[in-house]
Amino acid sequence: MIEEKHSKRFKEYLELRYSPSTVRQYLWAFNSFNTELRTQAQLNTFIIEKMRKRNDNPFYSGFLKSYIDCFQLDLGIPKSKKKNKRIPKEHKFLTKEQIDTIIAGTSPYISLMVRLYFETGLRLRELLNARIEDIDVLGRSIRGVGKNNTPFDVKFSTETGKVLDSFLQDVREASPDMEYPFHFSYFNPLCNAKDPAGRFHYYLHKECLAAGVNGVHAHRLRHALGHHLRADKGFDLKQIQKKLRHAMLETTSIYTEATQKEVDDKIDQEVFT
Repeated sequence: MIEEKHSKRFKEYLELRYSPSTVRQYLWAFNSFNTELRTQAQLNTFIIEKMRKRNDNPFYSGFLKSYIDCFQLDLGIPKSKKKNKRIPKEHKFLTKEQIDTIIAGTSPYISLMVRLYFETGLRLRELLNARIEDIDVLGRSIRGVGKNNTPFDVKFSTETGKVLDSFLQDVREASPDMEYPFHFSYFNPLCNAKDPAGRFHYYLHKECLAAGVNGVHAHRLRHALGHHLRADKGFDLKQIQKKLRHAMLETTSIYTEATQKEVDDKIDQEVFT
């Protein structure tokens, strides 16, 4: 049976990312199955009972992707044998101007975290779970082990280094034994220390929304870096792949997409002048 705490966590996750209508529908799907989807066998049963009998309704696929992401499960959704024509997804990247707006308009903690996510390209838990001993302020780097147990050593700017140094000094004074300085429970003892990622996402979204930028989460900051390097700095795909530590160049290819606004702006600046 699904425990109430899991239902509450899933609801909070959905409310940060989807419309009220989608939240209601995904919660209905969540509660209707009446069993936790913790194993691949349970997920496969769900697919047989819900998706295959309904002609692979994409609603359930969307629900499962949200469920797997929310609970950080190592499960896969088997692909349908039907070959449906897919419409290419249009990625909407945060601009450098929006990043600067967030940095200037949020609390010191959220502002620092946005700086670090944008400059390093780290994934959510790679930065959030960074240990204090792995942060080198003078060398402007953060070390750790990321996806697929691959070590990383990423750089950040001198200006961010100054902000980070001040932050770490405050952490050491308040809690000399703090191992994970970015865990949000340090800033608010009432937060759920068992789920620092969930609490961070909540406050990141809330403060960015108040600053005028909607739909922000840690991975969008990573995407914003890739887009900035391509569109504004002229990095090639191989360089961006190296920075973001993508295993395949195909993953990096999303940054080759140009939006209609980018094309119009370039024409205005370079052709109609």
